[in-house]
Amino acid sequence: MLPQELIDLTVDHLRGDISTLKSCCLAARTFVSSAQAHVFNKIDILPPSLDGARSSPCQKLYKLLTSSPHLAPLVNELHIVIVGSETSFDFNSDGEYLVEPHVPWIMTGRSLALVLRLLNLKRIALVENGPWEWNTLGAFSMNWNKMGPALKSALAAVFSSPLLESVHLRGIVVESPAQLFSFFSEATSLKEMSLSRVYFNQRWDARDAWPESRLWCPRLRSLLISDVGGDSLCRYLLNPRIDLAHLASVTVATDLGGWRRKLVQAAVSSATEHLCLFRPHPDFLPSVLGANLRSIHYFTTDMFQLMAAAFAAYTRESCLETIVFEGPARGVGTRTEDAKVDSALVHLPNLKTVEVKAYLWADMDMPFNMWSAQVQASLPSLVRRGLLTLTQTQCL
Repeated sequence: MLPQELIDLTVDHLRGDISTLKSCCLAARTFVSSAQAHVFNKIDILPPSLDGARSSPCQKLYKLLTSSPHLAPLVNELHIVIVGSETSFDFNSDGEYLVEPHVPWIMTGRSLALVLRLLNLKRIALVENGPWEWNTLGAFSMNWNKMGPALKSALAAVFSSPLLESVHLRGIVVESPAQLFSFFSEATSLKEMSLSRVYFNQRWDARDAWPESRLWCPRLRSLLISDVGGDSLCRYLLNPRIDLAHLASVTVATDLGGWRRKLVQAAVSSATEHLCLFRPHPDFLPSVLGANLRSIHYFTTDMFQLMAAAFAAYTRESCLETIVFEGPARGVGTRTEDAKVDSALVHLPNLKTVEVKAYLWADMDMPFNMWSAQVQASLPSLVRRGLLTLTQTQCL
């Protein structure tokens, strides 16, 4: 028999390979206690199927946790899919969805509240995994004010818990920005916050912000804010009570250029190492590219114009190691744009990778590998240094 110390080391080495860990549990009892800590550390709860299956994934989890109560303390992270693969987002010949939008399962189910009461979570995510157009104005999002009292109470307890370190919400309707931020105001350990597809019941010109007279305890280290496909949200982070001074990672996605500028300038500091921006204006870049940034990710519809502007913005030495440009595979760089890239590289001695992540439009008749070859030919400054990587991705 192998010594337990060796078994524990083996299991720790496999901690990211959940399927293998499950096999280990079935192979020998000596693996069970060590493997379970990793298997149950993070649990995904998927929506129930629309065909009327008797037990939903959430109900099955509740039965497991109540029949094996020693498992509940092992669960640190819960990833709850509000809308996902159970729904088809394809269109019929009339341009209508094959499956009509529907109220999410957590608004009618009872088991999630029961599950949450059994756990002491450090990380929680409640996310819509469908296209935002499917759910215009949040009509089929999780709605806080229409939620059952049991689930509302259970979620409120998680959001305000001193154990909570990370929260990710994508697809929620609340009364106001003040109500949204009140969920986490007492979460003293909260370090990571991701908010997108948030909708408010209050009119745009009468929305309550977080009161400056009230304490907001979190000191965030990572922030993702997106109001693309949702109501305007970025402006409400600019509050003296909301501490943005310690952010190591910042992601801002908004079409409102003025609020993007204000929020990014407030959030990016000497502590910031990772920055992600959605369609930034080139003139905006010099003011936010801090010397301590290690990586920056741009989402853009004009990739090569932005690339030239992004490199030209570096006029002094930077610690930057990775730059990512993501958008549609459209056009290629020009000699002038490549010259701007080439002249800026002297200020980027630590740069290891410039990745172009691109997706093909449905009407584009050029295959990705052909477009990639043209891009490489248009950016010799990056190719000869071995910096350029091209990756095909999917349109979001």
